[in-house]
Amino acid sequence: MKLAFISDIHANLEALNAVLKDIKKREIEKIYCLGDLVGYGPNPNEVIDIIKKEKIESVMGNYDNAIGYEKESCGCAYNPGRETEVGDESINWTIKNTTKKNKEYLKSLSSKIELKIEGINLLLVHGSPLNHLFEYIKPDIDILRLKEIFNKTNADIIITGHTHLIMSKHIKGKAILNPGSIGRTKDGSPLATYLILEINNGIYNYEFIKVKYDVKKTVEKIIEVGLPVELATVLALGGTFNMGKSKNNNMIFKVNK
Repeated sequence: MKLAFISDIHANLEALNAVLKDIKKREIEKIYCLGDLVGYGPNPNEVIDIIKKEKIESVMGNYDNAIGYEKESCGCAYNPGRETEVGDESINWTIKNTTKKNKEYLKSLSSKIELKIEGINLLLVHGSPLNHLFEYIKPDIDILRLKEIFNKTNADIIITGHTHLIMSKHIKGKAILNPGSIGRTKDGSPLATYLILEINNGIYNYEFIKVKYDVKKTVEKIIEVGLPVELATVLALGGTFNMGKSKNNNMIFKVNK
């Protein structure tokens, strides 16, 4: 069986369409999503509509939770100052620009998906098995924490999102994989990333795929709809950057269309 795993689309329609087009070339049997369909990007409704139309099963991400329940915060690990302000502006804009019907859909998402394929147990979560929405399992995770995570689940393979970073970790014959992010990668390259997992006769192999998309178009949309320009800059750079002081201190960011 050949499966594709996508994550952290963040309302980036151009990136999602490019990835789905790539997936359709690869004889994938089923697609799963690790959450965060919305936030940061300019097309929350269009992205949700595609996920529903394509019947892509998804877990709930922290941003899905925040928008669905119209919360004041997504629970992200923002730095104080302008980064927090940008996050708040993104939350407020997305709440205002996501339909009631799509908010109900986000609220309906499960916190985890469990699969068993040819005797291999898979666990899909946005954050971690111990904190489904908010824990970041990063490439530099402490080995003791990794052992603790696996000791508290019967999963052979955990597939997670949230960090926007491609990752594979192995311990005692088990694996934890992260497909990175479709809509807001943090690996320094403005490409959409996803994961292919193939299971045959109880043996699995996997591959991380990077896909080009029209970043310029998404950047222009972000500016046109009135989202913070920093979100466009981060997208264009393929990762985070120092947002500096609050806007009261006249920090200026410019993105050329």
